[in-house]
Amino acid sequence: SGTSMATPTTAGVAALVLSHNPGLDAEGLKNLLLDTSRRYPQLMVNIPGTTNPILFGKLSHSGAIVDAVDAIKAAK
Repeated sequence: SGTSMATPTTAGVAALVLSHNPGLDAEGLKNLLLDTSRRYPQLMVNIPGTTNPILFGKLSHSGAIVDAVDAIKAAK
């Protein structure tokens, strides 16, 4: 859960994207991942380890979840 899952997942998607478009630089890859991520502005989740609800965007730096399929499509 949390960043312990988000980091390797995003790294894996980044590797897949780069396998389809090895010419992307770091900034281009970051922008592609952010632009193709799914945003959930009204999603309420519980603060980890509690039953206290909070907006997902308050726990997530980008307020989004990486979308591997859309990222790979955009990389081609």
